[in-house]
Amino acid sequence: MIEIDDITKVYGETAVVDRVTMTIDPRSICVIVGTSGSGKTTLMRMINKLVTPTSGSIRIDGEDISTVPAYELRRRIGYAIQGHGLFPHRTVGQNVATVPKLLGWDKRRPRRGSMNCSASSSSIRRSFATGCPMNFRAGSNSAWAWRGHWRPSPISC
Repeated sequence: MIEIDDITKVYGETAVVDRVTMTIDPRSICVIVGTSGSGKTTLMRMINKLVTPTSGSIRIDGEDISTVPAYELRRRIGYAIQGHGLFPHRTVGQNVATVPKLLGWDKRRPRRGSMNCSASSSSIRRSFATGCPMNFRAGSNSAWAWRGHWRPSPISC
C-alpha cells in the first residue's frame, strides 16, 4: 500500500504539488491525471525518492520512505521505465531487466518475468524486447515502458 499524507513540493515561491493526500491499495490501478505542469511527474518522483518533498510523508507498506535509502527503495518498488530513465545503448529487454539483475535474480527470471505484461503476440514482445528505445516512435516507447512494468516480487498481470 502507498500512503501519501499531505505531501507538498515547493520550488522557490511555487507549490508544484500542494497538500496531496491519497492511498493506493495493493494490486490496484491508480491513474494520476492533470494538465501539463500540474505536478503529476513530481508526485511520482517523490514516491521513488528522485525528488524530496518540502513537507508531508509517504509510506510504502507502512514504512516511511524518508527512513529508507533511495537505492534500496527503488530496488523493491515497481514502476514503469520511460523516456529519460532508459539506457539508450541497451535494448528494451536489457533496460527492463536492469534492477532484477542488480537484485541477483536468476538470469532467466528477468527475461521471463519482464515481459509478462506485454502484448499477447509473442512476435510483438520479441520486437520490443530486442529493439533499442531510440528505434520506437513516442507512442510505442510509452507502450513498451508500461508493458515492461515490473515489481521485484511475483505478481500476475
